[in-house]
Amino acid sequence: MAGKSDTPILVPMEMEVFWQEMRQLIRAELEQIIAAGKSAELSRRASKETTAFQQKPLYDMQETRQLFGNISRTTIYDWVKCGKLKPKKLKGKIFFLWCDIEKLINGL
Repeated sequence: MAGKSDTPILVPMEMEVFWQEMRQLIRAELEQIIAAGKSAELSRRASKETTAFQQKPLYDMQETRQLFGNISRTTIYDWVKCGKLKPKKLKGKIFFLWCDIEKLINGL
């Protein structure tokens, strides 16, 4: 393979040096691809690994108010109006997702 080809390659270096550099470049590229694939695989695995909920997924109005120190219903409705909380209605009762509540808590 190295230097024994019938087809001439026009590069300003010896054939053996050329092939050594090509191998090094290919190895470096493969290492980057493998490293990127491993990090993507690890993050994908980490997102799938949920052994149990750390928090309840849904909170009703009373529980949500208690999380914020017994704030008024009016305040909750104001947050809904301005988009800080997104209500979910189940069987006529209003619930809020923990992820939305957590964003609001971290934003305060």
